[in-house]
Amino acid sequence: MEFLFLASSPLFSALSASLNSLATCCLLHCDNIPALSRGHLIHHLRLYGPNQRMRGPVYKNATEARASLGNIGMEWIVPIALILVLAWAAMHFLGIPSLYQAVALLIMVLWPIFMFSYLHDRMHLENFWMEGVPLVNAWFLRARRFHDIYPHSLNDEGRMDRNFGIGFFLFDRLLGTPAKRHRPLNHRGYRAALRRYNLGYDPDEDIPSIPSGFRV
Repeated sequence: MEFLFLASSPLFSALSASLNSLATCCLLHCDNIPALSRGHLIHHLRLYGPNQRMRGPVYKNATEARASLGNIGMEWIVPIALILVLAWAAMHFLGIPSLYQAVALLIMVLWPIFMFSYLHDRMHLENFWMEGVPLVNAWFLRARRFHDIYPHSLNDEGRMDRNFGIGFFLFDRLLGTPAKRHRPLNHRGYRAALRRYNLGYDPDEDIPSIPSGFRV
């Protein structure tokens, strides 16, 4: 009985939701479903790419003219929905009481909404309220910097391989994928990604080695 409670406790559910989010992010970079990968990379390579500012007064929404649920694109909704179905099936098979199932699934829904729809988008806004709150601002500014590093950490194949967590980087540390500092932009990888996802590759595009406004 203790195992059944642990399997559906809020803490375990939150950790599972975070791990599921990391797995979804990795899925979007492996090209197993190219259409979903392209939807994700529009945000990181074109709207907030090397030649764009990372923050502004208005968030640039990558889901415009695409199927979405609010400001969450199908590249996130489809994998997360599948994970929720599998999680429910597993809990049902293990005989976890319905109340615990409901709590676990609710947390696994609320976590990605908070991460992908609220926190992530506001990391790209100027003067977000968390910047001015003591204690909270230390975590937020550090998490935001880690997220800024993520789209500029490209390997030669044009795949991002660092800082997959948006505001929660525990699993990055466990998997050995954290990066605390910016590194010079991999031009070869950047151009490879633009070509792969048909994101307006221009061989004459002037690409800075380091994103403007960042410390190496």
